[in-house]
Amino acid sequence: MQIINNSRSDAPYKRKIKIHSKIERDKDGKMQLSWQTLHNLEKEYGDSFFILDLRQFETNYKEFLQGFRSIYPNTNLGYSYKTNYIPKLCQTVHSMGGYAEVVSQMEYDLAVSIGVPPTRIIFNGPLKQQEDLENAILAGSIVNLDCLEEVEMVEALANRLPEQKIAVGLRCNFEIDTTRISRFGFDVAAGELDQAFQRLTELNNCTVDGLHCHISTSARSTESYSRRTQKIIELTDYYFKEKQPRFIDIGGGFYGKMTDDLKSQFDGYIPNYQEYAQAVAPQLKSKYPGDSGPELIIEPGVAVVSDVLNFAAKVVGLKTVRSRQIALVVGSVHNVKPTGTDKNLSLRVYRDEENSAQRKLAGPVDIVGYTCMEHDCLYKDYPGEIGIGDYTVVENMGAYTVVFKPPFIRANPPIISYDSIQDEYQLIRRRETSEDVFSTYIL
Repeated sequence: MQIINNSRSDAPYKRKIKIHSKIERDKDGKMQLSWQTLHNLEKEYGDSFFILDLRQFETNYKEFLQGFRSIYPNTNLGYSYKTNYIPKLCQTVHSMGGYAEVVSQMEYDLAVSIGVPPTRIIFNGPLKQQEDLENAILAGSIVNLDCLEEVEMVEALANRLPEQKIAVGLRCNFEIDTTRISRFGFDVAAGELDQAFQRLTELNNCTVDGLHCHISTSARSTESYSRRTQKIIELTDYYFKEKQPRFIDIGGGFYGKMTDDLKSQFDGYIPNYQEYAQAVAPQLKSKYPGDSGPELIIEPGVAVVSDVLNFAAKVVGLKTVRSRQIALVVGSVHNVKPTGTDKNLSLRVYRDEENSAQRKLAGPVDIVGYTCMEHDCLYKDYPGEIGIGDYTVVENMGAYTVVFKPPFIRANPPIISYDSIQDEYQLIRRRETSEDVFSTYIL
């Protein structure tokens, strides 16, 4: 391997490395790895690591946004930081003109630190401290209030600064799926939204700029997005009689791209980007046929990031316990399935074909992790052959993994970004150390 662009000799995490053979992409644009490439990466970064495919992320972002803009041009994307707040991803969103959609002060601080202007930040979420909420409003961020306690905070700010113009949004809670009652936003049926709107508009220096909804459903169907769009348009008709809203925000929760084997594990249909756009955008186009309609904001996370992160882990142990065959890898279920899904995520095994002497097992094999927990199984009943020194690569796991993963038993692995244009790998999060894990404790 050749080391290039080493900007500081005392900062190896700044390095970029070239792999001798350029990585190809398949017909769907996915990276085509090899055992040798993974072996070279192991020498540099260790025996487990994430690989971030930024080009795939950019492709997803453009395709998703264009699906909506092709019908309703005044559409913008707010990337859901909570889904995966790798700074490199968030910087890419900003460079492409997207909003930072954050749900905590921690995420808000990240957005500011990477250069996102406050006016390009959407502050959602159920918990906003008084100081944080005030600072975001005064900086010009879109702040969508979630409860009457936050209305009280705005009232206090408006009364304290009577000359200051204040603008907020309101998150709506209405029924689109009877299987679950959401805990977020103002209950429309109970009159909470009406109460919040009235209290805010009675303030001389406060305006409500728009309505927001983010309602998660198990099916994530196009029908549910059609219903929520219809409902939020009805609400804007009612509350914005004299002046149209500045924005209508329908939130996120869309399915992302999946491999066929992962799709087959779901009961229902998996819509694509264009189908989601067709469920939402024509309603806005019909309501606002000209070019001066309100801004439509969509807040995808999973939809644009689910297939842009892979997790590679080396096979280091094999055993057979009665009828169960087991392969141990330098990874954990917490690296790839921290939300507890029962699905087998897409997995490929890269074989060391030249080492015929290696120990092997023929499937079905359970691929298990390093923790001392029985549930730590990355993949159940892998059907192929697997051996010591092979590499497992789990795909379709870019959403929530690196943000949910605790330092449980073993510190977190590094994240490498792959640039297919430059054919370079760059370390964007170094491997954590024991010192990192325990640095906040008082010893």
